[in-house]
Amino acid sequence: MTEVGHILMGATVGVLCRPKALTTKQTVVHMAAFMILATIPDLPFKNWGHDRYYFSHSVFVTLLLIFLFLLPFLFSRKLKMQIGGALVLAGGACSWLSHLLLDSFYNHGKGIAIYWPISSARLALPIPWFDVATGSSLHIIQVMLIEFASYSPILLLAIWYKFKMSEHR
Repeated sequence: MTEVGHILMGATVGVLCRPKALTTKQTVVHMAAFMILATIPDLPFKNWGHDRYYFSHSVFVTLLLIFLFLLPFLFSRKLKMQIGGALVLAGGACSWLSHLLLDSFYNHGKGIAIYWPISSARLALPIPWFDVATGSSLHIIQVMLIEFASYSPILLLAIWYKFKMSEHR
């Protein structure tokens, strides 16, 4: 999978969790944060990402890191309010966790070691038109376009939903 799908899903969650009273600059930061959170399991750090796929894509490791990240916000009401409240925190966790689900959709024959270190079982929910971006540049572009065509309607639906909800208030 390329980052296209992850970024679009992070943006979708960001739209749904966006507080009303944000300035343009705050909205850009908010959306960028959600898109980055959705790509964390693939970031190219030592002993992380595709170097240690089983580790960075484990739900247990992910939940532990999310908890450690959220800890300061859980004990400080001021910090929580600065970022937009509990909905933004929960949305950030969902954005990060969405990465694991999306990776399970790819038909690479491996699945993801979602339960590591408890189990070596792998989660594979392959969707036939999703492919891993390997090989030629043309193939990588094709995979990106398929991801864009698959995930951008979800983002557009979230934008439409937020717009309609703001009309009714």
